[in-house]
Amino acid sequence: MWFRNLCIYELAETWTLHTDHLNTRLRAFEFQPVGGTERSSRGWVSPLGRGDRPLVHVANGRIMVCLQEEARILPPAVVRDELEEPVADREEIQERRLGKRERARMREELYLELLPRAFTRTTRTHAYIDPEERILVVDAASWREGEGLTEDLRAALGTLPIRPLQTEASPQQAMTAWIARDQWPAGVEPGETAVFEDPRAAGSEVRVKRHDLRTAEIRGLIEPGHRVRRLALTWDQRIDCVLDADLSVKQLRFLDVVQDDADDREPESAAERFDADFSIMTLELARFVEAMRGWFTP
Repeated sequence: MWFRNLCIYELAETWTLHTDHLNTRLRAFEFQPVGGTERSSRGWVSPLGRGDRPLVHVANGRIMVCLQEEARILPPAVVRDELEEPVADREEIQERRLGKRERARMREELYLELLPRAFTRTTRTHAYIDPEERILVVDAASWREGEGLTEDLRAALGTLPIRPLQTEASPQQAMTAWIARDQWPAGVEPGETAVFEDPRAAGSEVRVKRHDLRTAEIRGLIEPGHRVRRLALTWDQRIDCVLDADLSVKQLRFLDVVQDDADDREPESAAERFDADFSIMTLELARFVEAMRGWFTP
């Protein structure tokens, strides 16, 4: 349940939808297993896992939901190999080479024939709403992945006025200045990973791994015009992560001091453990988001 990535959205309006009403809205879009001839299926499931449980889970006023997608995996190479023999047979019978449209039609027919026997892959995306902080947080590594959930949530609700987290100053300029001046926000320690890009040359980047980011060598990368696009950091000795210039957060890890708080509790059931972890995680992330806003305030 502990999030590994963050896409943080701001709620444009106060969240007023009652939990029961939200659960009812999501029920209309509840997950159904992928059918025999379907390529994929997606819908809402209980954040707590299997069983006939509510699709909305609330702890300490924060609301968690979970979107599940099941997709059939049928590699193009398999279809291509299976297609060779019937194409060859038809060409031999008709004594001519099949055209592109005929091949495409046969490929589609074969695809639909093979689809029911294909393996399926299931993925889950969790998100939670913090009405007090007026944020929606999705466990997604990119905004594109985050929008997959927010679009489905908007479809269920009819409306969802949100926008990606906004800051007053440019995150890229601020992170570049941290390294250039070796001056870091309170509570922030640099990690050992960074990605630099040259805005003057599309696709030009320098990746640094397992390197002290406070050295003159690293600062020297900025002088030719490179800017920080991605930066590993530790916040308040509680969270490790990689922060992107677009404010998405990757490789999120809650450090021992946070995990110790979770382990100190002795829940009597899996549901109680979920509640405890959920409460601790969202409390930490509320503080983390507030700190992020402060990092990029002029």
